[in-house]
Amino acid sequence: DNLARAAHPLGRSLGFAATRVAPPGGCAAPGGVVGEGGACAAEWSALCALWSQGGHASKAQLVGAFRVQSRPLLQGFAATRQAMLARLSGEDSADGSDRTDQLQVRLLWHGTKAAGQLADICNEGFDRARAQVCAFGKGCYFATSAAYSDKYACDVHVPGDTRPLRAMLVAAVLVGEYTQGTHGMYPPPVKPHSRMGERYENTCDNLSQPLILVTFKDHQAVPVYVMVYSPTK
Repeated sequence: DNLARAAHPLGRSLGFAATRVAPPGGCAAPGGVVGEGGACAAEWSALCALWSQGGHASKAQLVGAFRVQSRPLLQGFAATRQAMLARLSGEDSADGSDRTDQLQVRLLWHGTKAAGQLADICNEGFDRARAQVCAFGKGCYFATSAAYSDKYACDVHVPGDTRPLRAMLVAAVLVGEYTQGTHGMYPPPVKPHSRMGERYENTCDNLSQPLILVTFKDHQAVPVYVMVYSPTK
C-alpha cells in the first residue's frame, strides 16, 4: 500500500495519493494536441472538456490538475451509495415506485478559501460541520459551475511558476431526490412519498435548474481532482 504522501501548506503530514495530470504545453484547445500517452492524454482531454463546461474557461486557463485518491474516503463513498440505493428502492415508497434511477454520481465544483483547507478535504473528506454560509441548508455545498466556485477558491503557489494560480476541487457527489433548501435547514425535509420517514438526499437553490446542491451525509461526496488554473482576465 505504497500511498503517496502529500505536503500540507501548514506542514502537517497527510496521507493520500495525489497524481499530477497535465500534458506538455498545458491545456490544448478543442481538437488540439493534448499530450503523449493514450490513457494520460484521454484523462487530460476529459478534464479540459470538464473545465470548458464549467463556464470559467473564458476567464482562466486550466494549467494542471492532481488526481486525488484516498482508500478510506472511497470506501465510505461506496458504502453511502449502497445505503442510498437501498432507501430509494420501492420498499420505502408509498406508491411502490423504485426510485433508484434518480441517484446519480455527479462531478461538481467546490472552492475553499485556503490551500490548507483544500488539503484537509483531500485527506479527511468534506465536513458539513464546517459549513458557514447556510443559505440552502447546513451541509456541504457544491456548484454545477466552476465560474461560481471560483468566488470561493484559493490562491496557490507552485515553485518555479511565476503565474498567478488558483485552485478548486472537483468532487464526485451523490445526488438523489432533492428539494428547495432554506437558510439553516437541517436536516432536510421528509419525502412526502416515504413510508418510513426517509429524508431528501439533497437540497438546492433552484428546483428547475440547480446551480448549488447541498449534501447532508458523511461520505456523500469525495474529492477526485484538484484543478489548478491561471486567470487570464
